Amino acid sequence: MRIECLKVDQPIGEFYLAVLNSDFLQKVTYSREADFEEETLAGNQRKIQQNRVNEIKEYISTYNSTIPNTIILSANYTKDDKLVVDGDKRWNIVEENNRLYLDIPDESLEVCSIIDGQHRINGFVGSDISMELPCSIFIDLPPSLQALIFATINFNQKKVDKSLAYQLFGYQLDESKKSSWSPDILAVKLSRTFNSSGPLKGKIKLIKGQSLNTDDWSISSAAFIEGVVSLISGNAKKDKYIVNKKKLVGFGSRSDLENNVKYPLRKYYIEGNDRAIMMVFERYFSALDKFFWVNRKDDDIAFRTVGIAAQFAFLKELILNKTVKIDSNLDFTEVLGDMKGIQFDDEYFSARSATKKRLLEVMKLKVGLIKPDGLESQIITAARGTDS
Repeated sequence: MRIECLKVDQPIGEFYLAVLNSDFLQKVTYSREADFEEETLAGNQRKIQQNRVNEIKEYISTYNSTIPNTIILSANYTKDDKLVVDGDKRWNIVEENNRLYLDIPDESLEVCSIIDGQHRINGFVGSDISMELPCSIFIDLPPSLQALIFATINFNQKKVDKSLAYQLFGYQLDESKKSSWSPDILAVKLSRTFNSSGPLKGKIKLIKGQSLNTDDWSISSAAFIEGVVSLISGNAKKDKYIVNKKKLVGFGSRSDLENNVKYPLRKYYIEGNDRAIMMVFERYFSALDKFFWVNRKDDDIAFRTVGIAAQFAFLKELILNKTVKIDSNLDFTEVLGDMKGIQFDDEYFSARSATKKRLLEVMKLKVGLIKPDGLESQIITAARGTDS
């Protein structure tokens, strides 16, 4: 088999860019977990994480899946780090008519070590999905340099800021039907809506470093989005795969999901009743603004990520415990009327030590969802606040 390729020269040496099919890659590649054999390091990979493989397997079955990053391979080494010298087995580069080709004499031999991309390739194993994948192929790259490349790639990786990632996902808002919005895409929509009007107007930083037209407190869109999702889904990533999954005819939608009563707004999400979800949050935030956020300092723990998470968890508790009922008459005034008395001045609630559980217990105690028996004294004092 011959495949046209492009040569790339870099300080470490030359390698070749080619497009190989996922079915073919499963046959000719292997990965070795790094381990010590007779006091010598062998292999260059981390242990396969099956959950990551499963995620990729689900992802590639969606209608808009893509794997644009190159799989990095080293050709002509066997699993025991032996260089393949037999011309009938070696991968070679040949030039014909001023074009370069990757020559693969035997398409069944495992003679390619995976430097980067083992989870992506394994995601296709046992799947009926076949896809062309871009590959960077080193010829005769020794195991020591394979390990160096792997370590460099993975050590220097920096995660994308969550808020930015969520907003980038939001491009789908204008290009897809509402029925195909995953829970986090809907939450992105709500983050933009609430940032433009209502009690959270101008308080949600859609991306890190964004300048807001306020000197008041603000929260990250990631904190807001994850809070919204917590009332809709226990596994937003899995929901995304189901909603975007290819079918024999057409694609998936929210209606393909199963309800789960542990997530009180999930039923409305599945039904496509985004208006009801919007109403719940709108009335909840309005009540918080009137009774809980009022007269608090901008650096109050209530406005930190952990505090925002606790307030979303509190809303979840209020609905699950039927303290409030979701209908057109939904009103949080009576329930949250005494929330302004809560004080988080104790070091127990500082940014260094505060936890969502502590803050949530204060709020639940304040409205009578739990009793003070067995609670830490700081919880009780905070709930009494200005009433004590």
